[in-house]
Amino acid sequence: MRISKNKLNEEILLKVYQLFFEVVSRFDTKDSFFDIIDDILYPTEKIMIAKRVAIIYLLIKNISQDAIAKTLKVSTGTVSRYAILFNDKETKIIKLLKTMITKEKVLDFLEDTFADLFIQPGIKKGHWELYWEHKKRKEQKQTTGF
Repeated sequence: MRISKNKLNEEILLKVYQLFFEVVSRFDTKDSFFDIIDDILYPTEKIMIAKRVAIIYLLIKNISQDAIAKTLKVSTGTVSRYAILFNDKETKIIKLLKTMITKEKVLDFLEDTFADLFIQPGIKKGHWELYWEHKKRKEQKQTTGF
């Protein structure tokens, strides 16, 4: 898919963006969002946009550029480009992702606290399975950053 070389008038482009916003902001659930996105974007476009957001997110989480490239199957040049573009900038996407990361840390802390309090292997029947599941999730988060 290629974009036309013919440029739109700024006023028309603004109206096109407004229409796009109106369409994608009308979802009430995650499923309806995906349905709308499926209707208007090719699979490669969806993957490209999702990977871009993921690259920025992982850079904010201080994941190495090589690890990001390998995990997301993108070039190190692509990751470097986003590292340079967003280095020390407080754009809207950066602020949103940082807020999400802060909430994620709070949720992880609460999950760990509740697990430590309520999962008691050896004391409560069946808690060994819960203990090992929780430990496995923690290790996965540490190794992948997710």
